[in-house]
Amino acid sequence: MYSWEIRNFLRERNYYIGGDDLLKVTDPRENPQLTFIEFHPSDNSYYMRDDVGEEFNFTAMPYEEAKSKGLVKERKNRR
Repeated sequence: MYSWEIRNFLRERNYYIGGDDLLKVTDPRENPQLTFIEFHPSDNSYYMRDDVGEEFNFTAMPYEEAKSKGLVKERKNRR
C-alpha cells in the first residue's frame, strides 16, 4: 500500500486494527516504504514511520476480539 492508503486504511477502522488487517498494514513486503515499526505491549499500540517521515499510530485489537468479528481467516496447515 502507498502511505496515503495506509492512512485511509487506519482512519476507516478508527485506528483500531486486528486480525488480517493488522498483518496487512504492518507487512514490510506489502509496504516497503515503512522504515520503522514499533509495538508497545503496555497499551497494544503501534508506531510506524515511512521513508519520507510520515508517522502512523494505531491500537492493535486483541486476537480473540478480531476472531469474533471475523477479521481472522482460517488458514489450512501447510506441510
